[in-house]
Amino acid sequence: METITRTKPNRNKQVISKLGFLYSIFVDNHIPPYYQEAIVNTLDNNYIKLPIDQAPIKGKNGIDVVPNIPDYLTAPLNIGDAGFKCTRVRQYQGYLVHLKGGIDCKSYLAEQLSKRNIKNLYAKQRKLEAGHKISYIFHYGDIAKDHYDFLFTEFYTMLKRRFLEKRMYNNNLLNWKFYYDLAYQMILEKKASLFVIYDGQKPVTMTLNFHLRDIVFSYIQTYDIDYSSYNMGDISMVKHIEWCKENNFSVFDLAMGQTDYKLKWCNHIYNFEHHIFFNGSSSFSSVKSYILSQKLRLRQYLRDRDIIGKKFQMDKFLFKRRVKRLNNFNWKES
Repeated sequence: METITRTKPNRNKQVISKLGFLYSIFVDNHIPPYYQEAIVNTLDNNYIKLPIDQAPIKGKNGIDVVPNIPDYLTAPLNIGDAGFKCTRVRQYQGYLVHLKGGIDCKSYLAEQLSKRNIKNLYAKQRKLEAGHKISYIFHYGDIAKDHYDFLFTEFYTMLKRRFLEKRMYNNNLLNWKFYYDLAYQMILEKKASLFVIYDGQKPVTMTLNFHLRDIVFSYIQTYDIDYSSYNMGDISMVKHIEWCKENNFSVFDLAMGQTDYKLKWCNHIYNFEHHIFFNGSSSFSSVKSYILSQKLRLRQYLRDRDIIGKKFQMDKFLFKRRVKRLNNFNWKES
């Protein structure tokens, strides 16, 4: 059982709300109130011990929501005799690579992809390496601050250009200063890594990962759209699987959101849950929690019927409303 020490990043309510439970364990290194101090990665039956966040719980008539709990991480409740109850609501699906039994990258590819896909993947990689000065670097445990500053500026530029091309909103862009302030110390402490594919000195693919014991959580990924013909996402995935194997990580989690890319690569699909805590002895608290749970279930029903996510895409809707702000945004001054 492993005990993780705490790092205190700057607070950002939007990011914390988006990540929820994931922020607590990967970034804040605490278990939220209402849970026991040990969680279990049920894929490998590994225990992770974290201190309990001592934040105050809601009052008699309030409710509290802990969002985005992956169902492969079991977090036993600890609500004692305070009269609190918990309603669990299934939400969107998540996707991950599980290196079962220590399987290596070559064997994983053979299980996951067709021979034709594997042949095409390596052909693209050979073409990339033949035409460019390519190197693959995981910044993990060590990175010079000036180089980190350079990479995060390039990371932002690539991510912004990619989503302007897609005409989709990415809320990480408007929170970039928060990630810049957060990730440097986490990389030095091996709580995060920054994977970069370089063409000479120029980064052309980048991924920010968070780490917790045997789990690598892939949080932000992008690439230079001038290199689209090389299928940079597939090459990055191969390098991540190789690195996870070499460094004893058994789970590479690509998080929520269904894409063809995730369906192609992932061998385990899981559900996220929102947990709603309320005072069972309070009628007001009980009714309030019930209304919220029904709203969440309705939202998920619309996702399951492809109404939200396909027929209606919030990221495209928000892009139209916020593209001017994004174009005028300077993350270094935010």
